[in-house]
Amino acid sequence: MRPQESVAKYDSEARLYTNYAIKQIKTICKSFGPRPVGSEAETKAQEYMKKELETSCDTVTREEYKCSDKAFMAWVPLGAVLILLANIAFTFGLPVVSIVLAGLELFFIVTEFIFYLPVLDIFFPKKTSGNVIGVRKATGETKKRIIIAGHTDSAFEWTYTYHGGHFAVLGIILTAVLALLLNIGGGIYAVIAVGANNGIVWQGDNLALKIIAVITYVTIPVMGAAVMFCNYGRPVMGANDDLSGCFVSAAVQKFLSANDIRFENTEVVCALCGGEEAGLRGTKAYMKAHADEFKNEKDVQTIFLAFDTVREHEFMAIYDKDMTGVVKNDTRVAKLLQKAAKNVGYDVPIKAIELGSTDAAAASQAGVAAAAFTAMDPSPARYYHTRLDTEDNLDPKTIEIGLKIALEAVYMFDEQGI
Repeated sequence: MRPQESVAKYDSEARLYTNYAIKQIKTICKSFGPRPVGSEAETKAQEYMKKELETSCDTVTREEYKCSDKAFMAWVPLGAVLILLANIAFTFGLPVVSIVLAGLELFFIVTEFIFYLPVLDIFFPKKTSGNVIGVRKATGETKKRIIIAGHTDSAFEWTYTYHGGHFAVLGIILTAVLALLLNIGGGIYAVIAVGANNGIVWQGDNLALKIIAVITYVTIPVMGAAVMFCNYGRPVMGANDDLSGCFVSAAVQKFLSANDIRFENTEVVCALCGGEEAGLRGTKAYMKAHADEFKNEKDVQTIFLAFDTVREHEFMAIYDKDMTGVVKNDTRVAKLLQKAAKNVGYDVPIKAIELGSTDAAAASQAGVAAAAFTAMDPSPARYYHTRLDTEDNLDPKTIEIGLKIALEAVYMFDEQGI
């Protein structure tokens, strides 16, 4: 059975709960404002969400965990400083030091950004965040569980996404890559050509080293600007990223409750997780807290659907490769979402995330079958992680499409699993 077959005037009902989602997003934004992970605003917003879910779920809990709000993105300003120091070391005739500094930055990029490992967390104070989990139980024995997730926290503003957009961000990334290659490659060349024990790389008439040094000077202003890439003094509202995902998930529960719909063997879970912007910390904590439940219940098939930034339907995508392509999501779940979208009337491609990650990656790493749905210009959009991501910048049509896809996926999963 499809959702429109179980509810009279389905399109009107879907629009009703789209409006519900939009109203709730606006309420959160106006009442609590920006919500960095572990902030008082995030806590109050989650408490509000918990009360709201209690009207449609059988059980609602808020599960606390601790994480840093700034450690994850700290690799960007730290990396910019390391590259600047590597440039100085290279031009002052210390190629080994240049290699070490650039290599350290490469290490932070790989661990923090590529694999989302909490390498820098030990240097930052921890704050208390939480995950709000609303469960709508099956009427009989639970044999399937579908978790629809969004993240409650909002990001700190990305300075150059706001002030320069796509080209400014791309320029900083490419300059950083160039500087890394120059310092590591140039440093190795200097050691070979001039000698590691030679104090001045300029000894002799080595034109190649002079050219490399000049180019490193060109990268210095850009790397200096990159120190301010993330504005920790300005958290953003996060209406689209990701209150839209949160309330698509909450609207599913509201729709099922209002229409007195329960599945005989399928449990429907709304997971509103904190800390996505801090390196997927909330979903990681959720997966850890429920590891025994998800792994030991051999007869309960569990899937995780991350809905993140439901804003631009022309850029809808389903991700079966996550965390900059290094984490494999579940192809079966991705195809379930794709078929759900097809039933709603949209051909949504299955893709790999080029840069960044979604909460689906944390679920996949924990062994739970997962995939992600997003609807955002990946270039990225001008509002992404900027002050433009407000309640006035929502797109009702895209949110309605997202809700219909989520509902379709729930019904399909109940009927056939993956």
